[in-house]
Amino acid sequence: MNHWFRGLVLFALLGSAVAQSSVNFVTLTKGTSIKLRMAQTLTSKHAYVGERVELMVAEDVNVGDALLVPKDTRVLGTVHVGKAKEGDKNNPHQVVIQIDYIRLGDRRIPLSGKHSDKGKVDKGKVVATTILFGLSGLLLAMDARTGQINEGAEVDAIVAEDVALPALGPATKVAEETEVPPTTR
Repeated sequence: MNHWFRGLVLFALLGSAVAQSSVNFVTLTKGTSIKLRMAQTLTSKHAYVGERVELMVAEDVNVGDALLVPKDTRVLGTVHVGKAKEGDKNNPHQVVIQIDYIRLGDRRIPLSGKHSDKGKVDKGKVVATTILFGLSGLLLAMDARTGQINEGAEVDAIVAEDVALPALGPATKVAEETEVPPTTR
């Protein structure tokens, strides 16, 4: 009976090794452009440095005839410029996010890129406060800018290092810009 059990374990291990060796790995190369979109709205009024930011992959990422990263895969970033800490009363007028990585199952695909908004001045508010309060009203209105990155905003990032990934399926027919030449190992 002990030999039977050992044979069963050996068969399972060999079957697992054969199954793993038949997986087609394709390299997602450093510098590959990835189109993302914001999964949340972020403003300089509320965003603080170090806060996690949610994004999504905007288009399937194909290499050759293989799908490597499907659309809507979770991407994480970090607020790089914003309030110094949560609850800070100062408004920095600008929000900048650093794109960190794609979360694909238990893997992290490192990305590089930043996205920002410096805020806009409301011209109507500037005119109204200048008329009501003179020069001090102008200064108040100019200080009222708020940077905002809206949910759904397009964000570009690039792959920070070569990563070998298993093909998830055949490539999808999307925009040709997301396709890069295949490198297999």
